[in-house]
Amino acid sequence: MSRRLWVLSAAMLVVGLVSRPALAGGGSSADKAALVRYKLSHGYLVGDQARFDRLKAQAAAAAARLHPSANTAVSPHDPVARPSFEGLNENDLAPPDPTGAAGPFSYLQAINLQVGIYSRTGTLVASAPFSTLTGSGADFLSDPQMLWDPNTNRFYYLILDVGNELNPKSTMLWGFSKTNNPTKIPSSFCNYVTDFGWGGTIADYPKLGTTTDFLLIGVNIYPNLVTFLESDVGWISKPQGTNPIKKCPRASSFKSGKQTALLNDDGATLSSTPEPAQQVDPSSSGWIVSVPDPTNSGATGDKLELYQVTKNPDGTANIQKVGTPVAVAHYSPPPPAPQKGSAHTIDTLDGRLIHAVSAVDPAHGTATALWTSHAVFGGAGSEVRWYEIDVANAALFQSGTVNDAALYAFNGSVSSDRVYVSSTQKGFGNNLVVNFSTSSTTAYPAIQMVSKVGANPRSGFVLVKQSPGPEDGFDCFQLGKCRWGDYSGALPDPAAPLIGIVGKVWMDNMWASGNIDPLNATWRTWIWAATP
Repeated sequence: MSRRLWVLSAAMLVVGLVSRPALAGGGSSADKAALVRYKLSHGYLVGDQARFDRLKAQAAAAAARLHPSANTAVSPHDPVARPSFEGLNENDLAPPDPTGAAGPFSYLQAINLQVGIYSRTGTLVASAPFSTLTGSGADFLSDPQMLWDPNTNRFYYLILDVGNELNPKSTMLWGFSKTNNPTKIPSSFCNYVTDFGWGGTIADYPKLGTTTDFLLIGVNIYPNLVTFLESDVGWISKPQGTNPIKKCPRASSFKSGKQTALLNDDGATLSSTPEPAQQVDPSSSGWIVSVPDPTNSGATGDKLELYQVTKNPDGTANIQKVGTPVAVAHYSPPPPAPQKGSAHTIDTLDGRLIHAVSAVDPAHGTATALWTSHAVFGGAGSEVRWYEIDVANAALFQSGTVNDAALYAFNGSVSSDRVYVSSTQKGFGNNLVVNFSTSSTTAYPAIQMVSKVGANPRSGFVLVKQSPGPEDGFDCFQLGKCRWGDYSGALPDPAAPLIGIVGKVWMDNMWASGNIDPLNATWRTWIWAATP
């Protein structure tokens, strides 16, 4: 059943539920059914709806008083999108949650309810719904993740299975390609289900990261609509070796576990929305970054929280529970973004981080950096803030903003151009590309990007895909706002030639068809390779 069929019924249920006291231990079967419905219709959850609404209203009022100056670009070297092509779409759900990754021979994209395999020139090789890939049957699936792992030379995917109204379960469907060049769905993949014990709750906004040894899954835990319980990180041991797999390993061969209730550096308050980094240079040490938002309803502050992951002698994961602070410039949630030709604003999220990549930055010797970003208040109302974190010292190597005097910028993902093929074939990593969405009262939604080469200033905005009209699908009419994102994709190209001074970053994001349709989704997705 599609998401759009749940929107109106969920909205009516929410009116009755949000005013009820929080149920610390969970809730009735009706509460849990409503939680599943709300997740399917509204997407990401917030723990304090009144605070979230208040912060958004304050940001919108402040944006109306702004007279910003553009963050002037000086560099004459604009990024180039080549190849650049349309990705998957569906008309019965919103938003698409687009992510993807390039391997040496193909690009794999995941959107809500579908996976697609493309050649590196943009030819669609195969596509299928998640139910075909995973064999999951009639359960409700959401929040896909896709990455390329140079350490094992294969693709990995993750999908949240929320079960159904009668049996919410929040198990994780995951798997990996048997080779570095999958061509068929599902036969090119090994597919598994892992239960972390989150049954009866929603493990919301799952994000997938890696170390040499583990897959890492960051989630926000909600036992009911009005309770943010905690943020956890699940882990699963990875298959080792880079050779093609003929027979999928037994599920029992993989270890798994979780670290519960990540805390801020004060050791007392909850952190939220953990982003495990997708690792480029193999290392047994991995990294997770989050925002110090104890209620998961609007990230405000002047620091991020950093967590290290290592491997215990018994082969299990050791995940730091209390964060290490990383000082950053003050940030607060952005207001909704207006768009030309529509009264419906676009959801810019709540200041949470939406993507993370770790890689060696040769500008700092062999130091590992973690790259991440979020949309925050600034610019014309919303700007994208990106960070390069020195994980060894919990400090910034550098950071920057993507903003414009006339455009709201949001839904941004950042990645360096690091290439790691083997210990003797590697390069780049001190250049970056940010992809993001823009809109305003005088501009339809668009996909744009900027880049930064070494120590040079960042480039100007480069248009990747312009929507021919506003986003005005069923979600806009039923929710009163347009869902967007809820994230975008950015990962280095592992097959970029190791010559010259820059590599490539593969990216995907969403745009709008420009149709006005209260009964169908009107979003589309776009995939491209960016040369800084």
